[in-house]
Parts: sequence; C-alpha cells; structure tokens
Amino acid sequence: MSTVDPAAQRRAKQQRYVGRPGVLAAAVVFAVLQVACAAVLGVGISAMADFIRHSIIDSVFDDRDVFPDFWGPATMGIALAVGIIGTIAAAALSSSFMQRYRGGEKQPSVFAPLGLVAVAVAVTIHAQTWTEPLEVGTQVDPAFHTDEDWGVFSWIAYYANIWLPALLIAIAALVVWYAIRYNRRLRLQTANRNRLLTEGRRVAGTITEVTLVTSQNSEGHKTTVGADIVVKFTDANGTDRWVKRRSTNRSAMPGPRPVRPATTSQRGLDLRRLHRRADATRMDRHRRLTRSSAAAPGRE
Repeated sequence: MSTVDPAAQRRAKQQRYVGRPGVLAAAVVFAVLQVACAAVLGVGISAMADFIRHSIIDSVFDDRDVFPDFWGPATMGIALAVGIIGTIAAAALSSSFMQRYRGGEKQPSVFAPLGLVAVAVAVTIHAQTWTEPLEVGTQVDPAFHTDEDWGVFSWIAYYANIWLPALLIAIAALVVWYAIRYNRRLRLQTANRNRLLTEGRRVAGTITEVTLVTSQNSEGHKTTVGADIVVKFTDANGTDRWVKRRSTNRSAMPGPRPVRPATTSQRGLDLRRLHRRADATRMDRHRRLTRSSAAAPGRE
C-alpha cells in the first residue's frame, strides 16, 4: 500500500529529465551512432548485391575476389549483423532519451529518415566499387573458354549499380517527405493544444458510442485491451462536434466492466469451491437433523 499516486510519481520522474542538456546530448550521440550503423548496413547490402551480380554476369570459374580485403568473405555477414542490431539498438536508445528530454511528448519522425538516408548514401557510394565484368555482354569462361551471351536477367543485374541506389534514394526521399508532413502536422497539433490549454474553456460532453477493442490469445480467449470512445460536444459557436479517442484504461471505461473468460485452472478452482460448499451444506443439514431427532423425546 502506498500513499503516493503512481501516476503523479511517474509524471514527477519524467519532469526530472525535461530540458536537461545531458539527456539531449545522449540522444544526439545515439542518433549519430544509429547513422553510422545504418551506413554499415548499407555497405552490407551493397556487398551482398555485388556478390549476386558477380555470380550472374560472370562465369563460375571467374575466381576474382569481390569482397574488400579487410574483412574478406565475412564482410557481408559482419556488416549486415552489425548494421541491423546496431541501428535498432541505437535508434531505441536515442528515442528513449529524446522522450525523457521532451517529457513524454510525441516525438517528431526523425530516426527512420536518418537511417534510410544513411543506407541509401552508403549503397550509392559503395556501388561505385562493384566488380566489373570481364566483358560486357558476355559471360567469359577463363578456364574452358565456353563463353555465353548475357540474357535479360544478366543485363538487369549489370545495371544494378544504377537502379539499386536509385531505388533506395527514392524510398528514402518518400520517407523524408512523409516525415516532413508528419512533423508539420504534429507541430500544429501541439500548438493548438497549448493554445486550448491557455485560452480554451471546458465544455460538457456526451458519450455517444463505445466500441470495445479486444485481443485474442492462442487458446481463443478474448481480453479487453481498450475502447474506442466517441464524444459529442458543442463548441463556442453552437456547432455540434464529435471526437473519437481510444482509451486503454479499462477502469475509466463507461458501462459495466468486461469480464475476462476463466482459464482452465480458474475453472478447476471454481469447481473445487463448489464441491466444498456442497459438502458444507450437507454436513450442516445433517447436524440440524441430528439435533431435531435428539430433541424430539423431550418435547413429548
């Protein structure tokens, strides 16, 4: 039992980190680390694409090494592993510190665009070092000299050093464009919220619709995880408006609280309780009958 409100305690803990330069510096450091790991991931993707391209446009007897000298054949695996794990971990840590710095406010979309741009730039630069074919248009066999002309897929693979970076740059540009729109909308929402908190007024609202949101486990049992609530209110101009919000606090949901289906162990426990209750009832009835039989001769 505690005399402190847990929600207020969490808010007070969040406020301790708001605006602190050290928290912001940690977020920036991990963001830079994310960019570096994303660049390593881009090198791994590019090395894998170069390996596949070389196996398609060149003969299997072409023994040229397509991997860098410092890591050799392990370049692709090391770069992919370090890039994926490092990018995810650094982005998570940077996001956590940024959330502390902002006091739990919604964060602008920054980490996904940074990572994709770093990957696109790394692939674009590394693609310039891909292994060139011995002869364009022909799969040269240096061992048995049974050369073969390229097919459609060989020509597609040959130009992969152009269309793969272009594809990644296009994807990164789309993500950056979406992030700019999202951040602009978030900035407007935050400004409107702050304006309403300082200049707005409270109005009474009416809950018009409640839709429970459930999740189902592997055994088929459903659990209520939230509710979509529609509230109607009238603004200062007398116009009726409706707003829809999702609540994850089941204790704050209107109406009867949903009951979670009992599990197998709970059903067994309930059956044992019923059996004990039935046994106690039979014993109590037997004692009453015994007492009444013993008291009958006295009344005569």
